[in-house]
Amino acid sequence: MTITFDDFIKSVEKDNLAFINDMHALFLNNGCKLEIKEAKQGYVVTYAYTKNKKRVALMNYVFRKSRMMVRIYARHIGTYQSLLDSLPEDMKKGVVKAGDCKRLTGISECSPTCTSGYDFMMDGVNYKKCKNSSFFWKVEFQSMEFIKKMLEYELNLIEVD
Repeated sequence: MTITFDDFIKSVEKDNLAFINDMHALFLNNGCKLEIKEAKQGYVVTYAYTKNKKRVALMNYVFRKSRMMVRIYARHIGTYQSLLDSLPEDMKKGVVKAGDCKRLTGISECSPTCTSGYDFMMDGVNYKKCKNSSFFWKVEFQSMEFIKKMLEYELNLIEVD
């Protein structure tokens, strides 16, 4: 059975509905494709684009302990990392607590399919973080503006790749 956007939207908290709908339109208007899969705690919703015949994930919504989270794949973070300095403290703490990238730190080899994490500055500190956990935040009123800004930057930079 195919899962639709309407199926997903029924599981979204009312406080997040306008944001989710706004982001959905933003992605579709910028050529992204939607993919929805069922997971243990809800849906995994992915927005991706195609670059050189390759699917590139831009963002996921996932559910954890009854709250929705967003995972941003910030491939272009080096061009707009000043945005990170303006993040609310809770979002910054999430970035700092995220796992370090094994490839970038030289600690050990990650999965052979891993394309490496992100090397960026935030508040004057250099971080080398895993792409799967570095920009993984709760979808809530305080984070929505920053999530949207970050994704707008990414969408504007797709053609630069």
